[in-house]
Amino acid sequence: MVVRHNAQQFNSRQGRSNHVAKFKKLMQVRLKDTLTNKELQLLPTGFQQIGDKAILTLKPELLKQKAVIAQEILDAFKIVKGVYLKIGGVVGEYRTPQIEFIRGEDNPEIIHKEHGISYKFDITKIMFSKGNINERKRISDLVQPDEVIFDLFAGIGYFSLVIGLSRKPLKIYAFELNPVAYHYLVENIKLNKINEAREIIVPILGDSKAEALKIAEKANRVIMGILPASRDHIETVFKIIDDRAIIHYEGLIKEKEDPEDLLIDFEKKNKHHNRKIKLINTTYVKSYGPKTYHITLDILIS
Repeated sequence: MVVRHNAQQFNSRQGRSNHVAKFKKLMQVRLKDTLTNKELQLLPTGFQQIGDKAILTLKPELLKQKAVIAQEILDAFKIVKGVYLKIGGVVGEYRTPQIEFIRGEDNPEIIHKEHGISYKFDITKIMFSKGNINERKRISDLVQPDEVIFDLFAGIGYFSLVIGLSRKPLKIYAFELNPVAYHYLVENIKLNKINEAREIIVPILGDSKAEALKIAEKANRVIMGILPASRDHIETVFKIIDDRAIIHYEGLIKEKEDPEDLLIDFEKKNKHHNRKIKLINTTYVKSYGPKTYHITLDILIS
């Protein structure tokens, strides 16, 4: 049985802050004697700052000027100690970012801080989306102290760390397939002193599709924080949840698609389980590409 109830409407556009225009104008002024007029117009509107490193995306026409542009960023933004170039999207089973060093300090292992959490990782080996900052806090705020949580794609602790530190649930089973990400997950649990009083987060290396089935406890909440949506793990979800559980199911939709279309993934699997499925909330997380959006469905299964 499926019930759709009070699904939150989301905006398909995010406002752009004033610093976007200011950054490009600043770079145009600083580089006016170095770049051609055409190159000045092609300058990026900003960069992604993680820790003390900047990750830059450049149009092909500007690649020959990457060192000059990187140096201007170092000179203009003293908090930035090293500049890297994004040369492609994430690749492979472990979703490894394609990033190369340009100028400054070549030390890609950084500590990024948000919501009182320190995330340590290597920006050339681990993907980190700052655009998910509000979603990490939103889900954490929903957690109750007596919950058992299964974080099926824990990464370096994107969700588990903030939940473990701020909400202190009964237990978080944090599964991660990538050995490098798992290494940083373990380090970050120690770095944030989450397990000092008692073991809140249990890091588990391996595919959660199989590893989660080995846990005797049942989940009150399941976090499926990976893109694109992991349909292969839905059958596992039905097997690991308690009589009543909340599922946070992330996915991608096109501009004209109904977010509730993602619920069909659970409807299909539910034919073998006969549970009650209720969509209680839809959250727009961020723009993911041209007319493509990252959303989260909060699904109650009882």
